[in-house]
Amino acid sequence: MAAANAPIIMKEILTLPSVGINQQHITFTHVTMESDKYICVRETSPQNSVVIVDMSMPTQPLRRPITADSALMNPNTRILALKAQLQGTTQDHLQIFNIEAKSKIKSHQMPEQVVFWKWISPTMLGLVTQTSVYHWSIEGDSPPVKVFDRTANLANNQIINYKCDPSEKWLVLIGIAPGSPERPQLVKGNMQLFSVDQQRSQALEAHAASFAQFKVPGNENPSTLISFATKSVNAGQITSKLHVIELGAQPGKPSFSKKQADLFFPPDFQDDFPVAMQVSQKYGLIYVITKLGLLFVYDLETATAVYRNRISPDPIFLTSDASAVGGFYAINRKGQVLLGTVNDATIIPFVSGQLNNLELAVSLAKRGNLPGAENLVVQRFQELFAQTKYKEAAELAADSPQGILRTPDTVAKFQSVPVQAGQTPPLLQYFGTLLTKGKLNEYESLELSRLVVNQNKKNLLENWLAEDKLECSETLGDLVKTVDNDLALKIYIKAKVTPKVVAAFAERKEFDKILIYSKQVGYTPDYLFLLQTILRTDPQVSGITLWRLTNNLRNRMNRAGRVEKIREQAGSGLDSG
Repeated sequence: MAAANAPIIMKEILTLPSVGINQQHITFTHVTMESDKYICVRETSPQNSVVIVDMSMPTQPLRRPITADSALMNPNTRILALKAQLQGTTQDHLQIFNIEAKSKIKSHQMPEQVVFWKWISPTMLGLVTQTSVYHWSIEGDSPPVKVFDRTANLANNQIINYKCDPSEKWLVLIGIAPGSPERPQLVKGNMQLFSVDQQRSQALEAHAASFAQFKVPGNENPSTLISFATKSVNAGQITSKLHVIELGAQPGKPSFSKKQADLFFPPDFQDDFPVAMQVSQKYGLIYVITKLGLLFVYDLETATAVYRNRISPDPIFLTSDASAVGGFYAINRKGQVLLGTVNDATIIPFVSGQLNNLELAVSLAKRGNLPGAENLVVQRFQELFAQTKYKEAAELAADSPQGILRTPDTVAKFQSVPVQAGQTPPLLQYFGTLLTKGKLNEYESLELSRLVVNQNKKNLLENWLAEDKLECSETLGDLVKTVDNDLALKIYIKAKVTPKVVAAFAERKEFDKILIYSKQVGYTPDYLFLLQTILRTDPQVSGITLWRLTNNLRNRMNRAGRVEKIREQAGSGLDSG
């Protein structure tokens, strides 16, 4: 298949040698990348220094003369963590610096050597020693706190990764060890999964792992998943698997059914193994990257294989999440920094055509708001409707990619369904589904509000407006005005229908508010329109009273304008002085 049609795009962002990094320093022990913001390189010759590559301006690296055994840039901010072994001891000195402020945040002397460390959140470092794992917060004066002991399966392993889930309730440590005598090149992968709540560890085989959040249908709370990849030799047979399981299932709630899939390595890659895994929350995809440069892409929900290709001719030793684009970064031994992203234009046609998996294509299109599945989605919607599966049809319409089913035709279709006695009308089912997903569009907001106004349930409108669930418009304001002037005013303000906001204030005789609001939005009121508004809302008002009100308003506006002009002139005089 032509690269242009591939579902994943690989792009070289930069090469480390091009920004002055010597080839000898492009290794796992010298290069770190804690997020998509920074790459940090520790140089030992011709002099000791630390190089910080800001990915927003990669061609302008910052080089500082620093001696350290390891350097980590914070995932979010310009904070640098440094580690150096105290000479003649097995102790490590740890320091955290604010680069912008040129000040030390905190430091600590560890009584034992830290063999691996990593930022597990913007405020927390994970420290791994030969026997235990510690967490060290950059906030306050607290020293590192021991979290758990390493399990026996990780003894004499080289630790290559440590991660936590967003809640910091689940932790995973990954190590590798020499392979079996018959296949020494195929290293063993070992994993320790630790539950903070249960204070319990589980030892498993795995080369790479990653946490993910996933919403199981019928459960409003996201489930925490862990995916892990392993490759092992048993009685001469190589087994390569991807596993996806839920951690800490929620009692009484629908749970995620564990999934398993094969990792198919080509014949020339039998000794290759996974070195990293990243999960795209944006698209619900798992990226498995191997040492020899293979990329496997799987669907998180089903563990279905989506794509496999070689993305680098040189060994890959480091990856990082690229969450903003739903992809990943990978660095190889040559020093290439590669960015892998989903090809929005081709992934859905690829899955539906090349893989012939229409269900996955629709699911991916909904999840990632991707084009290419319009006909499939519409066809599926019509099938569900014909089968009177209105709830499923509503779910599909609510999540339809690019909102292709969020139209007046869909609303009309639900409106046309006869209401069965004792059952929720399909139209209300549809709107209820939309409200759980987010904000309604202008037409949906109007139609739902029309239903609510007819049923005299304006308190629902107040709640939805407070939760920003409705798209405010002039038409919606006009509708709501028939039952509640105050609520209509709020809608006019949100919709920026300035003449009707001013008219509403005039009806309430709140002329001071007209002055303030008009000044804020840069609006000059139409006095004739205001006169008509006051007459319409209060026909009993006398001509003299009306003249006084209007004249009062005009004078206030003129006075406000003169004051503003005086202020401007005064300001101008001060500036020139």
